[in-house]
Amino acid sequence: MAILLLLVLALVLWSVRLLHSAYRLQDFSLLLASGLVAISAGGVIFVYSLMNGCVGYLSQGQPIPESDTLVIVSDVAYFENASEAAASSSSP
Repeated sequence: MAILLLLVLALVLWSVRLLHSAYRLQDFSLLLASGLVAISAGGVIFVYSLMNGCVGYLSQGQPIPESDTLVIVSDVAYFENASEAAASSSSP
């Protein structure tokens, strides 16, 4: 957690530094780079929040809920080619 916080802080500081350089040099590419770095900092936070919820759920030791109906392999139709699939779907 602390490493990610330091990473996000470093990305935000880098973004501000790029933004300041873009303003001083009147360079549009530095402005875009600053925006991309800020978006990446937000992405790190977003992925951490997703993974935190997932890891918290999985660490509770509960089994993953399954559906009520089981899919049996014999219930699934397999066809060799498209004409067999079309013929079986058109028949009642």
